[in-house]
Amino acid sequence: MKLDDLFNIIMSDNPIKKIKENEDAIFNFIPELKICKGFEQKNPWHIYDVYDHTLMVLSLVPQDLIMRLSALFHDIGKPQVYFEDGEGIGHFRGHWTVSRKIFEQFAETYDLDKELKEKVSLLILYHDKNFEDLYSKENLDILEQFDHEAIIRLFEFKKADLKSQNPKFHYLLEKFEQQKEEVLILKSKNTYIR
Repeated sequence: MKLDDLFNIIMSDNPIKKIKENEDAIFNFIPELKICKGFEQKNPWHIYDVYDHTLMVLSLVPQDLIMRLSALFHDIGKPQVYFEDGEGIGHFRGHWTVSRKIFEQFAETYDLDKELKEKVSLLILYHDKNFEDLYSKENLDILEQFDHEAIIRLFEFKKADLKSQNPKFHYLLEKFEQQKEEVLILKSKNTYIR
């Protein structure tokens, strides 16, 4: 498999079908993805293993290479950080950092365009970030890294990610839409406070 082959698969109209048809080649190309297959999350937020969740997110984001690559790698680090608490609930603290590192190693190996790498890395790193306290210094500092287009991508990604989780949490989709609008207004006013 070559990089162009992978891009053609993930950019297809039916990426889940295409990925499953080419699983062995893709797993050889991205070995960390194979570990995600059958990796149960044991968490009330999730009803799918890491791999099936990943494929669902990939199929729900727009046919945009930045979005599709972000979806493919966003949770790939989960098996490396997994632990269960005393009640047997699975947790993945910091998986976004490990996932970004795996993606960046992939990007370096296959000499991805610098701008593409940066945009995908940013989405992976902050896909799970809670922006409810929009005016916290941490959130304002994070959002300074995003331009208008990247903010739209981030919240579209967050919605696709949530839609690929337990339906009982889908009520948050409306909150994500509100947060997106608030962030875009804030960005347009350029009123970030440091």
